[in-house]
Amino acid sequence: MTKSAAILEQFYQAKGGFLSAAQLCHLIHVSEQTVAAEIAELEKLGYKIESHPHWGYRLLSVPDRLTADDIKARLKPQVIGSEVIVFSETASTNDVVAFLGAAGGREGLVVFAESQTKGRGRRGRSWLSPRGKGLWFSVLLRPIFPPRAMSRITIAASVAIARAIRQTAALDARIKWPNDVTIGDRKVAGILTELQNNVAILGVGINVNCQREDFPPELAATATSIALETGHRQDRVALAAAALAALDDCYRCAQTDFDAVIAEWARWCSTIGRQISLKMGERRIEGLALALDSDGALLLRQDNGRVERILGADVTVEK
Repeated sequence: MTKSAAILEQFYQAKGGFLSAAQLCHLIHVSEQTVAAEIAELEKLGYKIESHPHWGYRLLSVPDRLTADDIKARLKPQVIGSEVIVFSETASTNDVVAFLGAAGGREGLVVFAESQTKGRGRRGRSWLSPRGKGLWFSVLLRPIFPPRAMSRITIAASVAIARAIRQTAALDARIKWPNDVTIGDRKVAGILTELQNNVAILGVGINVNCQREDFPPELAATATSIALETGHRQDRVALAAAALAALDDCYRCAQTDFDAVIAEWARWCSTIGRQISLKMGERRIEGLALALDSDGALLLRQDNGRVERILGADVTVEK
């Protein structure tokens, strides 16, 4: 952890209270001169920090920008988020993580971008990534389960993102199988899991502070953001940290106790128990969505009574 991240971590733990220079020196093992210099650098980045001659320093507000130091400062030691990289702009965070994974990157590496020029969703669809309005990130994973069970990653991620939105924004976030998180009937987040060179790449896009004008006409009726649903701007870094913490927990459970993930998923899923129509290539299937199996595949009971096992990567929910 960098010195700036360590100082921010102490500020967050102080919860708005003052920390003396001596306390900060003791806690992060640096000199008072180093503390003063790091505080000055944080202020240049837009952090508002009050300085008092007797009481020390306290954090008043944070800028609306993603930094690796700030995200790391809000995380406990964990696998996902053990390394964080933030780009101002990149073509696709999934592509960056794929490259780093092929080069031997550690599991849990997370790449964020303030903007993507070629963000994508399932089936190669483009993903809108307006600068500074959302969370666009990818995670490098090396799961222990076989390729047939990779749907577990998408299921676990959808639970984690819904949980993080519920915790930070107090919204009734729901999961629409196979890979969407919704508020009401509008999509607020999407998930893309890809396998490349024996590495799983989890891509996540969350519309955080997007406004109506940020969505193209074809998405106006189906997309939303957390800010639109709450009526005010959100702390993107706080949500990023909550999402990574939830992802770490759910990913661990997906490998050791997937039934617990399925149970939480089922509580928040808007698909289970409904008649749905799916399209697999040129084939259309209709039936009742029953449950998930142990690999994360959807079990669909057709009108003839036959139960079909369907993997999310192969299916689009049409209604």
